[in-house]
Amino acid sequence: MTQDREVLVAEVTRIAEREVAPGRAGVWQVVMTGGSWSFKVFPDRGPMTGDASFERFDLFRKLEAELRPSGDDRLLVVEVALDGRGGSEFTHAFAPPGSSADTVVLDPEYRHPRHPLPGMPRPARVEPTGAPTDPEVLRQVGELLAEFVGHHRRLTGRDPEFGEVCTEEDLAAAEREMGLRLPEDVRALYLLIGDDMRESGVLGRYKLMPLGEVVSEYLDGDPGAWGWNEDLFALDRVVLEAEPPGAVRRVSRSDWWVVAFTDLAGNYAALDLDPGRAGRSGQLIAYGRDFYGPVGYVAESVTARMTAVVEKLRKDEIESLEDYGRLVVPLRDEDQDYDASESVESRDLAEVLAEIPNRERVQQLYLNDAETLDLRALTATPGLRDLSINRAGRVELHLPHTVEGLTLEAREADLSLLAGHPTLWDLTVTGLPVRVADLAALPALSFVDLSEADVDDVAALADLDVRVLTLSGDQWAVLRAAGRLPARLAGARRAGNSRVMEVVAWSDWLLSTR
Repeated sequence: MTQDREVLVAEVTRIAEREVAPGRAGVWQVVMTGGSWSFKVFPDRGPMTGDASFERFDLFRKLEAELRPSGDDRLLVVEVALDGRGGSEFTHAFAPPGSSADTVVLDPEYRHPRHPLPGMPRPARVEPTGAPTDPEVLRQVGELLAEFVGHHRRLTGRDPEFGEVCTEEDLAAAEREMGLRLPEDVRALYLLIGDDMRESGVLGRYKLMPLGEVVSEYLDGDPGAWGWNEDLFALDRVVLEAEPPGAVRRVSRSDWWVVAFTDLAGNYAALDLDPGRAGRSGQLIAYGRDFYGPVGYVAESVTARMTAVVEKLRKDEIESLEDYGRLVVPLRDEDQDYDASESVESRDLAEVLAEIPNRERVQQLYLNDAETLDLRALTATPGLRDLSINRAGRVELHLPHTVEGLTLEAREADLSLLAGHPTLWDLTVTGLPVRVADLAALPALSFVDLSEADVDDVAALADLDVRVLTLSGDQWAVLRAAGRLPARLAGARRAGNSRVMEVVAWSDWLLSTR
């Protein structure tokens, strides 16, 4: 250990002693990745104090630079263990590539059931053709644009600021690079304005991005857009459906979502070139800071969006932000009330559900603190896909066949009632005895978290065809002792608190089974 490292370790140890509390045995951990840090003390001492989290980042930055080899971007875990008698032990370790401090990814290609597989067929209707833009569409977009410019000049006293226009050759080259053809009205906009990143408002809140940025965004990583919950251990894995139903395919990402617009405030709109059965190729969908759940449906086309803007301008329905001198048309995007959270207590579930506005649209439901629950009442929420039951007494598990994800925390429930459920693939059970035979009766089951459940035969979990498994350290130890794992396991998570070297040994064992 170099002198610099010794000084840094000594200072980190002093921080750990204060965080754990003088004279108390415990473990202090910090996870370092990408210039950010998160902290943990166990046994749990309560919330961390602010000075370790916010005033000593320079120390952690130097320590990370000292410990991390050049070019290494793996997650780093640093630990100080205190024995309560003045003794301490400093340890550090790196997580395997693609993993975190408590997870191991065994199959990097695996995604959850709503992720379209790589290489899925490309819709022939959007393949690049090299043909020029449809002249009729170009004329129509040109007329809408001319009217917009006139209203903009009338209302603001100036012309809107557009970018550098593209040529047909520019469009053809971009489309060849992406392997698709842009909608005709989008091609027309690029020929007429290039972009409107200076917030002219042609499409309301969304601004057409320069063509080069659209190409680079599309080709960055996997082609296409988003995948915001693609992590195997993300909290909200069940993909909800955008309104109106059937317009947008219910997938977490798509090779055929082309991000071409931004509101410069954390939201993006994409061209959907592979819509659902009730949708239209070229429709606009959105995702970002203001969208919770699925993507948002914006408009059936760029032309439709431009038409809506012009109709507002004809009526002088605008919001003028004088600080920026820009014109904003107040187009209200579809409100999407997908989730509901209800305290049940001693009430009947049917009574509780009757109080939820637009309950037929609810896809994600949290039922809290119920004494008893009979899930047959969920016929009142026909679109339900993700259900969380928290701190319940007795639950009658008559689960609707629409549900794909279930988080169940209860004192009493019979999991055998779920047998044969056709769509339940994501299951978390807390506080209940679990028979592995009941899990084996769920044909779609692929994600399971039993880390806070009493499993009757932990070793028998290896016989399940599950892809992602979350267990406690003790439960993983049983599987390791048995020398068995589910045959197609793609990801594993170790819940609870563990020492660094315990996690390293666990990770090494899992990786050795590949």
